[in-house]
Amino acid sequence: MASAALNRRLNKYSEKLFTKYKRSNKIPATIIGAEHKEIQKVDHSGKVPNPISFKLKKELIKIAPLGEKGIDNYVGCCCEVRASNQIILLRHSVPIKDIIFTQAKRPRTRQPVRRCLNCRKIFG
Repeated sequence: MASAALNRRLNKYSEKLFTKYKRSNKIPATIIGAEHKEIQKVDHSGKVPNPISFKLKKELIKIAPLGEKGIDNYVGCCCEVRASNQIILLRHSVPIKDIIFTQAKRPRTRQPVRRCLNCRKIFG
């Protein structure tokens, strides 16, 4: 379970995005917080991160090529991938399955979003 501090950070990030995009259709679809020990990162869904860690890429391409339709979403574009990638790039030894996530949310409504099948396969 994600820490209370990470959940607060995610809520602040949601407010920041909402203010930045002012209800336009440019607001990202989903946001999430990820943590491993003292490292905490928040990110949103979007393009495949660049650079992307080799470890994460190796797992993702087992589903489909990056940026292409996977099980039920585009591979590498989810907020889980983008947030965890930041952690793995900082600490290469982190096992992917050890990264803890908050509940994904829609920044527009703050409603919870169920994790896609791609991300369930990669992150559990």
